[in-house]
Amino acid sequence: MEIEILDFVKQMRLKVASTTYQRKYWQIRSWFKHLAAQKKNWFEATRQDVESFLLSLKCSRAFRQSMCGVIREFYDFHGMPENPAAGIEFKRDGSYRLPKVPGKSAVDEIIDRLSNGESVLAIRDRLMMELAYGSGLRRDELRKINIEDVDLEEENVRVTGKGNKTRIVPLTATAAGTVREYLAQRRVTRGPLLVSFMGRRLSCNGVYSVMKNRVGIRPHLLRHACATHMLGNGASIRAIQEILGHRDLKSTQIYTSIEKGNLKRIVNEKHPRKHGKTLAE
Repeated sequence: MEIEILDFVKQMRLKVASTTYQRKYWQIRSWFKHLAAQKKNWFEATRQDVESFLLSLKCSRAFRQSMCGVIREFYDFHGMPENPAAGIEFKRDGSYRLPKVPGKSAVDEIIDRLSNGESVLAIRDRLMMELAYGSGLRRDELRKINIEDVDLEEENVRVTGKGNKTRIVPLTATAAGTVREYLAQRRVTRGPLLVSFMGRRLSCNGVYSVMKNRVGIRPHLLRHACATHMLGNGASIRAIQEILGHRDLKSTQIYTSIEKGNLKRIVNEKHPRKHGKTLAE
């Protein structure tokens, strides 16, 4: 592999989550493979080369934009005087839609179904569900939790998020109870919280596989459901931002939504002018 890629991914690994690292690593390698097919060195690439490469990709506009961002990041890292990906703009896509979020009753049904199992793995699956939905955790954050990160007295958990930044996230009462039940079965006090049947820490793919195949739902949908349901119940978007670990409030605003049909009800319930006086009064 080219030393330039190795230098780039080495510094990147310290800043981003493992899933983001893997995506960017694959993206920059794809760019180098394209250049190799064109018999061109990376430092000879032009803006036209980048645009030609992006147009050749059979993917969404969002992923194409992401690919361009990684290429731009690579050339910035190497201090190129002329970045071939700089200045490339993408037309705003108004067709973006948030994923369909499971309703509260659907989430309750899944948790009720998982409550029937009494084995350590069954309780682990329920705990993953409680943490992903109750605390809005990413799958990479789930896998990194150690037992000593959980404070059952205060009912919170220390989470390592993107860029290895830590935050304290509250546990729901049911999540805290499930942790106690799970640790009582495992009889351990230290080490990884979520483990495989062999006792090893689950990988990101392992977390996804358990959630998708055993629980029946992708973990990121539960994170989204957590934010959406809390917002619908009156939680402030700032509080949700803190729980989700978003650096920028814009990320939270995109990530959460209220169905338009509820807007009138919310205005009628929350607005200070909900009982305004008429002209006759």
